[in-house]
Amino acid sequence: MNKKSLALSSAALTVILALVFIGPPGANPRKITLLTEAGKMELLSTKTVVGDILAEANITWDAEYERVLPGLEMEAQSNCIIIERGKQVVITEYGQELSVITWADSVAGLLAEQGLSYQGDLLSCPPEQRVVDGLTVKIIRVDTQLVTEEVRISAKTDYKSDHTLEQGKKKVKVYARDGKKLITYEIIYHDGIEVSKRIVSEDIVLRPVVGIILKGTKSVSRGTTGKAVEGFASYYGSELHGRRTASGVPFDMYAFTAAHKTLPFGTRVKVTYLATGKNVVVEINDRGPFIAGRIIDLSAAAAKAVGLYADGVGKVRIEILQ
Repeated sequence: MNKKSLALSSAALTVILALVFIGPPGANPRKITLLTEAGKMELLSTKTVVGDILAEANITWDAEYERVLPGLEMEAQSNCIIIERGKQVVITEYGQELSVITWADSVAGLLAEQGLSYQGDLLSCPPEQRVVDGLTVKIIRVDTQLVTEEVRISAKTDYKSDHTLEQGKKKVKVYARDGKKLITYEIIYHDGIEVSKRIVSEDIVLRPVVGIILKGTKSVSRGTTGKAVEGFASYYGSELHGRRTASGVPFDMYAFTAAHKTLPFGTRVKVTYLATGKNVVVEINDRGPFIAGRIIDLSAAAAKAVGLYADGVGKVRIEILQ
């Protein structure tokens, strides 16, 4: 083949290639740059719609995991088309996992893309963190509630001596009355589970009333019958406190009572401890003592009043009061 024939053949090949890659005569082809995960490639096309350009070049993509920018129906205003592959991530909310494909660059963008707000909530990673394939983002929903509870305030009772009241007797001067207050708590929940509780305020709506009970200290003597009797006395206290006495009433170690072998129940007796000279008036409501040589068993309170408590056993003089 001579040089002239070779030149003609080359010219004919150029025309054929132009018709294939550039288009028919009269078309205005342009160079398009295509960017993909695999890299960059260039192609010539006379088409203007993005989908047509890709179809002309036999370019395919995964519609589930990839997207085309600009959109397929859009006019290619620039000379660049991008096929971008999304990242598969997992979003966890209230223990439920949601697997999504995203093209967001940051966690904040991902949540905005999915229409999920996180203001006031907790995230397992910062909002500005870059999204990568396989990332898991956990949203912890935070809820704060104020709860008010009514609480009882227990009233106290004070005991006061009253010299006008007969010894051994009690009288209520002021009845104790409980109060109440309102306590407001701030409770924080994470995904519906309580994680903290603190008191934010306390308001007293009813103040308690302190009770006052008068304890008689006056010793009253209405005369005696017969001569005074002397003998040894002992006492009993906590070991029998609350048990039923021979008279049927529960034993009260704090009351001024005593046990005697024969005196009728309800008899009031003046007992003087000879070692101290102190005396106390007690009421007989039990039987005893059943130890030879002892004539009376005092309650713990009566024994303390005359100074017998520390000694345990001591000589006393008893006088029956009318």
